[in-house]
This record gives sequence, C-alpha cells and structure tokens, in this order.
Amino acid sequence: MHLAHAIAAGGLAARATTRRTRPDESEIADARDRAIARRAAAIDTTPRVVYAERGRHAAPVPVRPRPAGA
Repeated sequence: MHLAHAIAAGGLAARATTRRTRPDESEIADARDRAIARRAAAIDTTPRVVYAERGRHAAPVPVRPRPAGA
C-alpha cells in the first residue's frame, strides 16, 4: 500500500468512527439540562450572610491564635 492510500484509509476510518460515536441531539439536550440544573442547585445552596448592622463593626471577628499549651 502506498503512503497516499494509507493516509486516505486512515481518514475514512476516522470519519466512520466519528459518525458512530457522535452524540445525537437528544443526548446533547440532556447534558445541557443536567448542567443547568447542577448550576442552579449550586446557586440555591450557597449560604447568604445577613448582617444586622452595616459598617466595619459588622465584619466577622478574626481568628485569634491559641495560647501555648492549650
């Protein structure tokens, strides 16, 4: 087999494989719906911190290091 024939045969085999393994429209739509649902669930479960007051004094208290031996 000549090099040109080998390259052409490889290209035909690649196209046939792609045609067999390519997802159809329903699989693409299902994957899109799953991604949208996953993102919506992540947004819904994000905890929201509601501060009663505004300003610097409403910031969280920084963590203090523990004393030695405690």
